[in-house]
Amino acid sequence: MSEHKSHAHYSQRKKDGLFTVAFWQLMSFLLLILVVWVNEVLDVTSLWFGTPESAPNLFRGFMLTICIIGVAIVAVGHTYMQQKRIISGLLTVCSSCRKIRVDENLWEQLDEYVSEHSLAAISHGICPTCFEQISKEIEGLEMPRKKQAAKG
Repeated sequence: MSEHKSHAHYSQRKKDGLFTVAFWQLMSFLLLILVVWVNEVLDVTSLWFGTPESAPNLFRGFMLTICIIGVAIVAVGHTYMQQKRIISGLLTVCSSCRKIRVDENLWEQLDEYVSEHSLAAISHGICPTCFEQISKEIEGLEMPRKKQAAKG
């Protein structure tokens, strides 16, 4: 029961994080639209650089606004897709076989899960502790063979 609550809490926290990122991206694009319209109405280039004043170009303002909205949709959508690929939170891992619980009755190999849910690539290696242990096991297996070879 508590495990279900922690999963729900994690899920809500992940959604809140995505909402925060999307909110600030949206705010930056709205600020950009504001700059476009302030430039069209006040003709900022003539104020700053002393160029001859020109009348507001509503067509250019609307076209730039539409382009900014299009880029905003693509950027927020891309951020959403990238956030879906990030592994974070609590993962239940089997102590014996190291599979990850995906669902109530569904377990998946660790490397498969990471490959499907992130941009990370999996590489296999042996840590120093395991290398020592495996080396001792191999030496233990070779000792009886050496004794048999010496007898024979």
